[in-house]
Amino acid sequence: MIMVLEALAFDTVKPRLGDNFLLLGPDAFLQDTVTNRIRETLKKDANVDLVIVYGDEMKCAQINDLLDTYSIFSSSKLILFRNADELKKNELECLAAYFNDPSAEQSIVITAEKADQRIGAWKKISSNCQVVTCDFPPYGKMLDAWLTKSLAKLGKTMRPDAQAIFKERVELDYASANNELQKLALLVKDRKNITSEDVLQSLGTSRVGTQIGFARALGGRRAAEALELMERMLNSDSKGLQILGQINKIFSAIHHILLMKAAHISPSEITGKHLNELYQSQRNEYMGFANNYTLRQTQAVFDILLETDTKLKTTAASDAILLTQCILQILELT
Repeated sequence: MIMVLEALAFDTVKPRLGDNFLLLGPDAFLQDTVTNRIRETLKKDANVDLVIVYGDEMKCAQINDLLDTYSIFSSSKLILFRNADELKKNELECLAAYFNDPSAEQSIVITAEKADQRIGAWKKISSNCQVVTCDFPPYGKMLDAWLTKSLAKLGKTMRPDAQAIFKERVELDYASANNELQKLALLVKDRKNITSEDVLQSLGTSRVGTQIGFARALGGRRAAEALELMERMLNSDSKGLQILGQINKIFSAIHHILLMKAAHISPSEITGKHLNELYQSQRNEYMGFANNYTLRQTQAVFDILLETDTKLKTTAASDAILLTQCILQILELT
């Protein structure tokens, strides 16, 4: 079985020379965070030479030469193999063949947005590497662990109300969130605590408007509107997995409401006590969304979302096509 680790938990890992890693996912900030830790550790412990190559530029002969550990010129190496999902079939098989007899004198870090596990070469690479997921946070609360660690490194604190505003306004990727946090640190200078006023001054407008519009379209089962908003989000650099995370969040809330209604909990108690994952202003709207679905339908939604998640991570089809299919399948449920 392939063991998978999330990038934010990678600080618990102590890389050793000879270890190999496959970083899967679209978040370049997380990929760089993991890669930097591997590089710094191996440079300190094994004085490795760093070699960086790109999948779209490599041919089999170059890959074989790069990975050859029997050369008299060979030294301890850390090979960063970026964009491996852009390798052609023959080159991917050359890379996979290395793991027939991997060297203890070098480590490889392979990065890719997707790895089709139906392909033998990817199966072989994955089974011989520590797989680390580098996905965008699907919704704001997923930034909590990263934000806590990042504030500690900066020697800053942020009250819960300020954190909530920060997570509401930053784009859902760690690079954008980190850039905004660094700007905030510069804004407050030597002051230790970052306030909600600081966040509002630095970040300004909210991204929640598009999200609640998307929730209203899905909750109201309005396909044309949902597809238009999905396209708008993709055009503004949102990734497929981010949008899928938003859909999952919307239907998790609807499913939660339907379960409570089935348990005969009153609407006032549901909105007053049990929907803490939603903003107060949105809770009654979600109660209305739940009227448009049944428990059986929301259970089918999660099957569709799981299938779409797998396709987004393992197939070459565009995010727009896969999300369009996903949304239409959901809204056509009867």
